[in-house]
Amino acid sequence: MSDIVIIGAGHVGLTLLADLELTKSHHGLTAHLLSLGDSASMRERSKDWTRLVMENLMTGSEETCALSESRFASLWSEEGRRVLENAGTIVVTVPDIPKLRLELLEHFERTVDLAGKVIVFVRGGQGGQPVLAKWIRDSPGLRDTSIILVEDSFYGTRVIGSRIQYKRKISVNVSVYSLDPDTALARLRRMFPLGERIGRPSWPDMRVCDGIDLLFNPLGYIIHVGVALDPPNLEKTRKGIRYTHYIDGISPELAARLDLLDRERVLLARTLGAEAQTFPEIIQRQYGLPAQDTFYDMMRSCRGMYRSLSSGSIPELRASRIVLEDVPAFLTIRWIAKTAGLEMPHTESYFDDVQEGLREIGADPGSCTTYLPYLDRIDGGVEDVRQLLNQPHRAPALSMS
Repeated sequence: MSDIVIIGAGHVGLTLLADLELTKSHHGLTAHLLSLGDSASMRERSKDWTRLVMENLMTGSEETCALSESRFASLWSEEGRRVLENAGTIVVTVPDIPKLRLELLEHFERTVDLAGKVIVFVRGGQGGQPVLAKWIRDSPGLRDTSIILVEDSFYGTRVIGSRIQYKRKISVNVSVYSLDPDTALARLRRMFPLGERIGRPSWPDMRVCDGIDLLFNPLGYIIHVGVALDPPNLEKTRKGIRYTHYIDGISPELAARLDLLDRERVLLARTLGAEAQTFPEIIQRQYGLPAQDTFYDMMRSCRGMYRSLSSGSIPELRASRIVLEDVPAFLTIRWIAKTAGLEMPHTESYFDDVQEGLREIGADPGSCTTYLPYLDRIDGGVEDVRQLLNQPHRAPALSMS
C-alpha cells in the first residue's frame, strides 16, 4: 500500500518525493509520484530521477536520494489508478490551471473512492478555490474526505536535471476542509518531521487559517503577471534574454506599482473580514528574513533565495503558469471585489494593462476565463461566500489550540 501519492512531476513534486524519501526514517511513509504524461513518457523521464541530489541552499549541504523506477507512473494508467486507490494521502502539486484542475476533480470522482482520504492541494488558495469549495459542498461522496489547501509550495525549489536546489520554508498557511480537521492536519504534519529543529510541530510549520484568509495569501496575479508582462521585461523575453524573475525583473518603478496592488489586495481581504499579509510580510514569515524599508528593498534582499528565471521566449511565456494559472486567479479576485462592492482603481488600471499584454503575446483569452461560469453559479453575497470558503462541509471550524 502506498501511503502518499504525489500528482505532478515538476519542481515541487520531485522535491517533495525526494524529501519524503530522505526523511522516511522519521515518518515511515512511502510515496509514489504520478505524472500527467502518458506511461511511455513517464518511463523515459523517470530514468533521470532514480538518483536525485538534494542541495540545501540555506546550509550548502547535499544529500543523495535513490529511488526505484517503480515509484513513478502515469496518473491515467491502470497502475496510477491502483496507486491512487491505495493511497491515504494525495498531494496535488500541479498548478491551478482551470482546465487541468477540473479534469483532475472529475478523474478523482470517476475512478477513486475518496472516503477517508486526505487530498492536499499545493497552491490551493488560487483562482479555483471557490470552485473547489463548491465542488465539496455539492458532492455527497466527499463528506468523509478531507481537503487541505496550502498557500504555496513547501519549499523554494528548482530542479535541474537530477539536481534539486531547495530551501525549506519555515511556515506555510493552510486551510483544512474536513469533518475531522485535527486528524487531517496531523497527517499532513507527519510528512514533515523535522519540526524540532525549528521549535515547531513540523518543518514547514503548517499555520492554520480560515479558507477566506487563504484566498488572499497567493498573489501570483501581482508578483508573477506584473513582472512578466512589464514592457521592459517583455522586450527581454522577445529577444530570448532570461532574467531572475523576482530580482532583476523588478525595477524600483515596477516595485512601487506592485506595492500599490498588494495593498489593495490586503484591503479587499479586510473588506471580507479576512486576514492577509502584505507580500514583504509573507516573505518574512516564510523565510525568516528581516524587514526592509520598501517593497523594492525587500525583493532585493531575496537574491540569495529566489533564483527562478523568466521565460526564454514569447511561446514559452504564453504556455507558462503565469498565463494559465495566475491570470485566471486575477479574474477570481475581480469577481470577489465585485461581490464585495469594492472599487480598486490601481487593480483595475493594472487589469487593463494585463489584457493588453496578453493580446501582445497572443495568449488565448478562453484559457483564462474557464472558471468564470462556475463562479457565477455561486449564489449569495459576501457572507455566503465567506461561509462557502470557510466551511464547505458545513463542519465545525478547526480548533486553533
